[in-house]
Amino acid sequence: MVSLSRVARPASVPLAVCLLAAVGLAALDFLAVLERPTLLRAGFTLVGAVVALVLFYASRGERPVSARRLPPGATTKVVLVAAAAAVVASAELGARVLPLAVLLPVGFLLVALQIRGEPSVPAVLTQLSALFLAARLAKYVTTGFYFAGTDTFAHVAAVDTLTEVGYTTVIPHGYDLYPVFHFLVGAVTYLTGLRAYDALVLAGIGVYTLVVPIAYLVGASVFESRRLGLTAALGVTLFEFAAYHAVYFYPQALAIVLLFVAVYLNSRLLAADDERTYRRLSVAIVALVATMVVAHHLTYILFAGIVAAAVPVALARPSVFPDRSSVTEALGGRFGAFRYRWLFPGIVGAVFLLAYWTYTPSIIAVGIVELTLGVLFDVATVPGSQLYVYGTALPPDSIARAVRWLTTATGVYAVGLGAVLLLAGYELLDHLGRYRQGFTLAVTGLGLSAILLPLPIPIPQLERLKFTVILVAVFPLAIGLDRALSVDRRAVVVALLLVSSLGTATAFTVVSADDVSGIYTDERREQVAMSDDEYRSVQATSAFVQTYADGPAATDKVTNRAFETTGYNATRALRARPGGLRADAPFFVVRERWTDHVVALGQGLRSGDLNRFVVGDDRFAAADATADKVYTTDHVRVYHRADGYRGFYGENVTANATSQ
Repeated sequence: MVSLSRVARPASVPLAVCLLAAVGLAALDFLAVLERPTLLRAGFTLVGAVVALVLFYASRGERPVSARRLPPGATTKVVLVAAAAAVVASAELGARVLPLAVLLPVGFLLVALQIRGEPSVPAVLTQLSALFLAARLAKYVTTGFYFAGTDTFAHVAAVDTLTEVGYTTVIPHGYDLYPVFHFLVGAVTYLTGLRAYDALVLAGIGVYTLVVPIAYLVGASVFESRRLGLTAALGVTLFEFAAYHAVYFYPQALAIVLLFVAVYLNSRLLAADDERTYRRLSVAIVALVATMVVAHHLTYILFAGIVAAAVPVALARPSVFPDRSSVTEALGGRFGAFRYRWLFPGIVGAVFLLAYWTYTPSIIAVGIVELTLGVLFDVATVPGSQLYVYGTALPPDSIARAVRWLTTATGVYAVGLGAVLLLAGYELLDHLGRYRQGFTLAVTGLGLSAILLPLPIPIPQLERLKFTVILVAVFPLAIGLDRALSVDRRAVVVALLLVSSLGTATAFTVVSADDVSGIYTDERREQVAMSDDEYRSVQATSAFVQTYADGPAATDKVTNRAFETTGYNATRALRARPGGLRADAPFFVVRERWTDHVVALGQGLRSGDLNRFVVGDDRFAAADATADKVYTTDHVRVYHRADGYRGFYGENVTANATSQ
């Protein structure tokens, strides 16, 4: 069999990819498969392909040796001071856009220059950690109570209850069976005296900052290269989901970090060359796996899918490198030992998981399996989402909006990430022999990383899978960044701008900057943060309803999740319909911030009702003026009507099946 590593690869592949992207977009437009604004947004693929094309041709041949080397000590001090100043400035201004827009481009530019030359590993890792930490702290000090997907409310309530009572059975939502996250945050609360919310967010920021040096260790171990270890660490700071979940910290985010550690320990286990080291690492992995089992259930189901995707790549590896002695080793029995060392942690983990789930079944896991089987056998459907508009107008999608999207941080991020991943693919084709170590992880990550890019259609709950995919996507990203920073002097500006703009955009994408008004053109989005004053108003309202209401109450998803932090639940559903809002409850809790955001209803997939609505200022004010208010704060009102509510806020103006 001919080795794929020895097959000549035409240098025209990057050009062919550009042509394919252009022809594909033109064909989709001609066939009217997608709306033209959607196709224009998908144009990031073509722009990214062009950037990758330039960098590919500029980095062919021998890798240049940079004659200039930034002094690591002085550079580190500059970055640390600038990072601290950016956080302080953000706190003083009450906004982080300007301070980070100054810090991040310069900081990532300096890091890229150092990696391109002869970098000092401690200096670069310190600078990357400082840049990542500063951007997350700046978000923390400017968002009040940041709850993102609303799970933060539930986990704050759980930690408060755990620290007060002291045993895990009080943790709600089935997390009493998976309490590691709450133990961690509770320990931070106990040791520091911080309130549960602050302990949760700061713990997340601290843990994810530690992922930067962990990624270096993983990359250096898997690829046996310090330079690729540094680009892996750089790559972690460029993932928007890492940036997002460092602040929106919840059990899956902790589980991802544990998996990063597991990948590193397993790579060291494979490289162990003496029995003592092997035994020590084995004990560490067994302890880690036992912790992971009671940390989060869904993450490991998703990671099992990634492992399944890696199996065909691993099986194909001997055919790709037939000159390697793995076949001979297999005949001599040594390959069997290699396989045992590779599969050992997974086997132990699978046994632990199955044993634990046998006695403590996961409600979420069971629900996902039931829904999946129901859809496959056509006995169940995934509930759809409808957006109702009461008394206001949403901006229509247009070519102008699509073009503006390409210039937003989200568009720049998509272009940059796509370019680096394409460049990784070209590098693997061009120098496959360099990546015998790490081949399986690099190829698997490259194949799965496509879902990290914006997709033209919304897929519910895809974010959880995207978050898990970064575990393997970091490997091709490291390869792509290494190739980008190997360009000759003629294109060095392009490479440096790519890294600098991608690092900056990561902090301002629609995912990581979802609390910043106007960051995503002019689209109205769901509320993800409350000011401290608004949060106190919601808590006071909850206390009033619990004490004085003589019947059930209805409200939106965010308000009800906020009520959970006080131990109360609005027990009746609020529903959006073409004729207005509907609630079969005498008490109706509304908030003034409804007029600024898309308002979500129900309890997600569990409720079977994913409808949302927006309401204009005029209709909100008119309804508020005529409603029977029994309680009012600066931010919240409680209405009362004995027979419930029908047609509240009036008729729907337009209805859209999906959001932009």
